[in-house]
Amino acid sequence: MFRLVACLALLGQLHGLSLPQLVKIFGGIEAPIQGYPFLVNLRRGGRFICGGFLATPSCVITAAHCLQGRHRQLYDLTVSAQQQCLGDRSASDNVRHGWFSLVSPYYRPSHGVDSDVAIIRLRQPFNIPNESLPKIDFNELGEKANLTVLGWGMTSNYGHHWNQCLQAAHVGLVPQNVCRVAMRQPITSNMLCAIGQNGKDACQGDSGGPLLQSGRPVGVVSWGYECGGRFPGVYTRLSSSPIKHWLQSLLSRYCRV
Repeated sequence: MFRLVACLALLGQLHGLSLPQLVKIFGGIEAPIQGYPFLVNLRRGGRFICGGFLATPSCVITAAHCLQGRHRQLYDLTVSAQQQCLGDRSASDNVRHGWFSLVSPYYRPSHGVDSDVAIIRLRQPFNIPNESLPKIDFNELGEKANLTVLGWGMTSNYGHHWNQCLQAAHVGLVPQNVCRVAMRQPITSNMLCAIGQNGKDACQGDSGGPLLQSGRPVGVVSWGYECGGRFPGVYTRLSSSPIKHWLQSLLSRYCRV
């Protein structure tokens, strides 16, 4: 599916680090956007950069690395909803401008991209009832959890198509100890790992999008190494105690309207 490619490359240049890639949906199937009214994509200057999801009509949750180190500069950031393919024309009612963003205080791009999550407050809320948005599932996942990842990221290793359509893939949880051995990078308690049959996974362009269980967000696409290979994708774990309490506090404080 996705890999933290362009953004991590930028972070690597800034910090002099050799970092993994951010991801895309690899091996998935096209998914109808009508079934996911909370799903959005982020653009800088009109150019697609990442996915995200609406926690409330006025706030988007995405990966911190998607803000590209410019979380205080949102003048050129827009958020599009109800867009099946990236080249589809968006009605003005389905586009909002970013107002300000809040990055997890635990975010560590130099430490395996730990706590890779951020909130974007929109200048104007979307016209969608709060009750129609899925509530974040902050509970711990069972070891046999059935998960779905969504995004507009790469679907092959031959580059990203400008008109990529929304894709979904089913993935399964990978034990933390197994993931640590496979990734050769710190896998913290703020992360979870997942991969599907035949290498189904996220890839470049999927970053920031949701990992769902029973339709409710449990993770955020963060980073990985390859698309459709032997390595699992790594997600921000929303059930992590520090992330859970940070999100609950700020969503209550800034995102009610």
